Amino acid sequence: MNSNFYKILQHSKENQSIIAVYNDPEGDNFWAGYILDFNDEFFTMQHISKYGKKDGILIEPYFKISRIDVDDYCKCLNYLKEHHTDLDQENPITFNATAEENWVRQILGEINDQTEYVSRIQLNNNSRFAGFIRNLTEDDFELKCIGSEGTDEGSLYFQIDDVSSIRVNDLEARRRLFFYNYRRSIDFFDE
Repeated sequence: MNSNFYKILQHSKENQSIIAVYNDPEGDNFWAGYILDFNDEFFTMQHISKYGKKDGILIEPYFKISRIDVDDYCKCLNYLKEHHTDLDQENPITFNATAEENWVRQILGEINDQTEYVSRIQLNNNSRFAGFIRNLTEDDFELKCIGSEGTDEGSLYFQIDDVSSIRVNDLEARRRLFFYNYRRSIDFFDE
């Protein structure tokens, strides 16, 4: 066993560095975690959830590995693995219940220009987006979109009347903000 796969598995084992092991030739199904042990027949992996927490041990045949990725998702997950307890800390936010007809506008007004937490909005057509609410007017607003891996995905503009639901600072939103701040704190592609 002297291959690139072997070197990657060995490095993951020695450093507890996260890798993504694909078991699907189509590339959609993968496990993320670090290797505990392996041989020519099988490998054991400490699975790490998308929230950076240990999520059981996988024991799989070696032949199931169709691809191994060591990419920016793995880099983010490595960082989250070391700091996952920070993700559990929810900054307290309070919103006042209102008798206003346009409750959406009131809530958007309270979170407008806030960068301490990510908001997730759902539109009437069931589309969902996450990011920072900015430039609120009487009729519309800008959403600086934050992708699921903390990437800056540009700005989208929405009509207030199209918003059907708002979530603020839930676990998924905190994860996005955590990755977003991590990416901004380092030269991400040069680390």
